[in-house]
Amino acid sequence: MNAEKIVFEASANKAYKIAGFFSPSKSENIKGVFQICHGMADYFELTDYLNDRGWHVCGMDMLGHGQSFELNKDKNMPLGFFGESNDSALCILKDEMKLHSLAKDLWGDELPYVLYGHSMGSFVARNIYITPEYAKEFVSFIFASTMGYEPAAGLGIVLAKFFSLFGMKRKPGRLLNGIAFGQYNKKIKNPKTNFDWVSSDEDEVRRYCEDHLAGFLFTCKGFLDLFVLVSRMQSKKAYEEASKAPCLLTYGEDDPVAGYGKGAQEVADKLALDQSRKVTVKNYGH
Repeated sequence: MNAEKIVFEASANKAYKIAGFFSPSKSENIKGVFQICHGMADYFELTDYLNDRGWHVCGMDMLGHGQSFELNKDKNMPLGFFGESNDSALCILKDEMKLHSLAKDLWGDELPYVLYGHSMGSFVARNIYITPEYAKEFVSFIFASTMGYEPAAGLGIVLAKFFSLFGMKRKPGRLLNGIAFGQYNKKIKNPKTNFDWVSSDEDEVRRYCEDHLAGFLFTCKGFLDLFVLVSRMQSKKAYEEASKAPCLLTYGEDDPVAGYGKGAQEVADKLALDQSRKVTVKNYGH
């Protein structure tokens, strides 16, 4: 990946830094700018593929992830932690929009900008999609492996707040992890790891497990922010205020995040109720 590394102040706390990148395409026919929102405890790599097809690409590591975690280790920043503030979930959106603004400074505002979110990143992208002042900055959206309605989100918020009251904000949220992901391996026959659901390729799963910046356990406060994003994006108000910009939803039928396809299709169906919005669905099957 041919990328320029960038650093900017985090919205949750100016003392924290966000690590990002710009990867320009060398194509003579530039199609636009593709902004990536990565998944939980991982980074979904599309950059080379998109660069080769005429897209400039930008992305960032959210607080508590990847190089942003490395930048802030000396500030007592644990993995899976988005910040102390009560609005740190919304600060993730602000950071994505800071990145977008920097991208426009570099590549201009005449090119079309597309926002792509994978797994947890799709939660971030969907929260931007339902925030009018943010959504207007993008011509289209892609929600890959996104979640349908999750009734446990409210319980997760209550429990995460309870644990945080007892000084566990920065501690691993083991019980919360069980609520969120405890059933993800249930359809895997004889699983060898806790992450067999991530990929059918055993080498990919092994690399994922061996990478200290992937597959880590979120903190209690990190789970609180995650559940806030989920609760916000699945509300009735969210669908009422969603952007009219076209969106693409992609999923696989073996993906537990997407409810084995049913959850992602449910979201697509709700968005498509507004016939003025173009909603496209791609099912990659098993």
